[in-house]
Amino acid sequence: MRNWNVRFGSARKDKLACKAHGALLGIALALGGLLWAGGTAAAQVNFNTAIYKALADSSSAATIPPGTKITLANWRQYRQFMPIWMQAAYSGAYGWKVGPQPDYTVEVAAPVSYPMPKKFVENTEKYGGQAKLIPTPTGGMTWSGYVAGLPFPNLSGPDEGAKLMYNLWADYRPRISLFYAYNWLVDRFGNVTNLESADAFYRLMHLSEPGFPVDLPFAKGIFYSTRFMVLIPEQSKYTTELTLQPNDPTRLQEVYVFLPSLRRSLRLSSAARCAPILGTDFVEDDNSWMPPNFKFTYLGEKKLLMPVTDYAKAFNRDSYVQPPGSFPGWPKSSITKWELRDQYVVDATWLTSLGSYCYSDRIFYIDAQTWVSEYFESYDKSGKLWKLVWDILTPIPYEGQTTLIAIASISAVMAIDFQNTHITATIESPTLTNDQVPGDYADAAVVTSPGGLDRILR
Repeated sequence: MRNWNVRFGSARKDKLACKAHGALLGIALALGGLLWAGGTAAAQVNFNTAIYKALADSSSAATIPPGTKITLANWRQYRQFMPIWMQAAYSGAYGWKVGPQPDYTVEVAAPVSYPMPKKFVENTEKYGGQAKLIPTPTGGMTWSGYVAGLPFPNLSGPDEGAKLMYNLWADYRPRISLFYAYNWLVDRFGNVTNLESADAFYRLMHLSEPGFPVDLPFAKGIFYSTRFMVLIPEQSKYTTELTLQPNDPTRLQEVYVFLPSLRRSLRLSSAARCAPILGTDFVEDDNSWMPPNFKFTYLGEKKLLMPVTDYAKAFNRDSYVQPPGSFPGWPKSSITKWELRDQYVVDATWLTSLGSYCYSDRIFYIDAQTWVSEYFESYDKSGKLWKLVWDILTPIPYEGQTTLIAIASISAVMAIDFQNTHITATIESPTLTNDQVPGDYADAAVVTSPGGLDRILR
């Protein structure tokens, strides 16, 4: 049984468990050839749970000493500490790949503790354990009884994977977050389209904010809302997408788009889960996936590399590999240290009773202390690695402590299409939160309503 606020969340560390993990690791490493189709170093990745079980267990004594530098020349000796997408990027099997240049050097640093906001901790202690998982008729799991904080601090039991994913779904987020994004949309020929946007995020229910109720009075059953508005190019300026995510995860999301040419908004199909967002490589389910639509399989708690950028330099475009680099958006070694951190790994598979879906498996890596998910991988219907969404994080000063939290700690985010050699790399401004947010975005009651879209051209 794990204690959620232990520094890195490790639990099964008795001798028997260590032997079992060691045996499993040995078996999985023996099956390591399954990672690469055809068994060659330059082959592409096929999905198999064995490649995830082969990753270093959090209970393992194996480690990487701080100060170690990983390059294209020596990466194979550290592959058990790399998420699968990272191994793929080093393998050279895809158009997007790690190069030999110093910018790609991975320097390992000692892991740092990033405490969660105090009110979130208090609410977890107060309400933790009240939430329940309830089976749905389609074969998934919904929740009931959740108030605030972490819904499932006790991760034991057969539904461990679902508990982990609901903890991720309800991770701490500020009441309002806003950043301005500079995007590179890069195709396989190296062509680059620039897109700038204002991206706002609103938590309306289950808040852990001092001075605010748990549920805002105007929420009307909406748990969370996102609002993306195009600023550049000029011909698309003010095009805005609004998503409303219900507190009842079995309900369909509401998605609206404001079209300046029509001077009005349209409601989009909520079933278009794989539709691109504003022409980028991000899709709707990257932004607002719904837990009851999936079966969750817990693949283990692993000790994996996670990059953390320097706050003072993280929001500068020059701090990232730029097109036509071999992996545009990669955070340069000059601003990045890679921490070896315990992460829960969960496989999300679409419920076939709900019809067709674009992915066979989506793998989430969840930090065991902060509950942020820095990256998740997606496989196509034939089980081949297809896409990666990578949130590049920077520790921020927040409520009197330095921490990592969802949205507000992101310095850059990427949607990487390995198969079609597309990348959307987003370099962000420092995130404004809560009272820092300017007036046009601060009135959450208006901005998160479809009617609020009509005010964009006022």
